[in-house]
Amino acid sequence: MRDTSPVIRSRSIIRNTVLNYSGQAYVMLVGILIMPFYLGHLGAEAYGLIGFFTLLQAWLQLLDAGLSPRLVRAVAHQQGTPVSEKSLGRLLRSFELIFLPITMLCGLLVHVASPWIAAQWLNANTLQPDTLAHCITLMGIVIALRLYSTLYKSAIQGLEQHAWLNAANVSIATLRYFGGLLLVSQFSRDPQDFFVFQLVVGLLEALLFASKARRQMPAPRWLTGLDWQLIKPLLPFAASLSLSAVLWIVLTQVDKVLLSNLLPLDQYGYFSLVALIATGIVMLSNPLVQTLLPRLTVLVAEGRRDDMHTLFLAANRLACTFLFPLAGVIALYA
Repeated sequence: MRDTSPVIRSRSIIRNTVLNYSGQAYVMLVGILIMPFYLGHLGAEAYGLIGFFTLLQAWLQLLDAGLSPRLVRAVAHQQGTPVSEKSLGRLLRSFELIFLPITMLCGLLVHVASPWIAAQWLNANTLQPDTLAHCITLMGIVIALRLYSTLYKSAIQGLEQHAWLNAANVSIATLRYFGGLLLVSQFSRDPQDFFVFQLVVGLLEALLFASKARRQMPAPRWLTGLDWQLIKPLLPFAASLSLSAVLWIVLTQVDKVLLSNLLPLDQYGYFSLVALIATGIVMLSNPLVQTLLPRLTVLVAEGRRDDMHTLFLAANRLACTFLFPLAGVIALYA
């Protein structure tokens, strides 16, 4: 039974917010601080491929179509219903069956387009088109694996298991960034080897989150199929989120798309490093959202709308108090 004590709820929200900020701050800072070392070991042109990989990942997230945040809400809503009404296992299995063709389509699209991107879009001087095409194909597989991992991360987030989720994210980020640095500094500076390593990490990430989510949300039967009655009510909200995601990606990524074609790949690498640092401020609101979304959904499911409004307003004041001054300082001294 969920504890409804206001003091306990408040402490839990603060704890989860601190955990999310700590975990995301680590992942973000490590990702930013380690990139100059990648640049030094791989060279500007190969590093430009990493920048293009980040760009490709942002655009292919559109294939998610708003399903991940909708799964967070659906799982959290189940947390606020009687045990007899819960169907978490069937819900997770249904989303798995939806995500599987999406991720396969993601990898296939990138593979088919990779020769054209390598020969016609990217402006490389030293890397051969075959090398570029192979790297881009590997990018597609890595992005597909990360997209599938998002499904299980969303389920765990909906269960409000923030401590485990952040510990796992920190572990995966440590392996991804420091393992990649060890590879390019000691063993191989070939970008193909770098993306093969990222593929292995992506596979381990997917298996880790899948095993955790399935233990928490076991399906009634191994061959449980798509439950359309569970999924159908979720689609309108997912569609609206998908439209918002399209607008956000267009506004924040279209310049990077154009520059990936206009700039030589080595110069695009330097641009990507600067762009990565600039996006740090945008990421600061994510941990608060990750904490609030499942908790607000539970409050709505339990019919406690007054508590929901109070929590939302408190979070809004917190975000304004810390983020607006920080953004102003950065803008003033940029």
